[in-house]
Amino acid sequence: METSPLLARRVIPAKERLQKSLLTVFLTAIAIGAVWLLAGASADIQPRFLLLMLAIAALGLIAAVFFGFKKHEHAPSKEGYRSVRRRIEDDRQGRGWLSRLSYNTKRFLSGVVVAVGLLIALAGVSVLALQVYGFLKTGSWRSVSLLSVASLHVPWLNNPQSWFGLNSIVRDATGILPLSLALFLLGFLIAGFGSSLRQAVSE
Repeated sequence: METSPLLARRVIPAKERLQKSLLTVFLTAIAIGAVWLLAGASADIQPRFLLLMLAIAALGLIAAVFFGFKKHEHAPSKEGYRSVRRRIEDDRQGRGWLSRLSYNTKRFLSGVVVAVGLLIALAGVSVLALQVYGFLKTGSWRSVSLLSVASLHVPWLNNPQSWFGLNSIVRDATGILPLSLALFLLGFLIAGFGSSLRQAVSE
């Protein structure tokens, strides 16, 4: 059999090859257009931008031809073996490569959300570590509240033109809340949301 889960060898359908080739051509055209806009969107384009556009076009054409003529895929490694077997099972279940691409994209984006949350939480821990370092070195604790940072970027906190009662409440709340704790809680919430989103995508 040309398609065999045991040998991890899969015949790529003609429809899938055509879709991949057309998608590659489309993305190549977008990349060339972006470079052209970056160059000023004029007919008198600089040679370096022209060379870059030609290189993108050549790479896109090569990739499109590759996807168009690649009729089989097989596994050169254990990871590839499992991947090809999954694709064969997807073919038998009627799931196309676009659905796999959508699934992998969602998993990647949810992973990015988790990573951003962890970085924000790490920033909170870093702020606390710097405060501890300063205390051990100088003997005095330097308190850093959320208000001290937020007031630099939100003018309304320092000079409200309306909503004076709300301004007073927000200033009191952010003045009490340490910056390190605020960053840690925010990062924890974002990472938790990304983790639940990733789990939902997997299910």
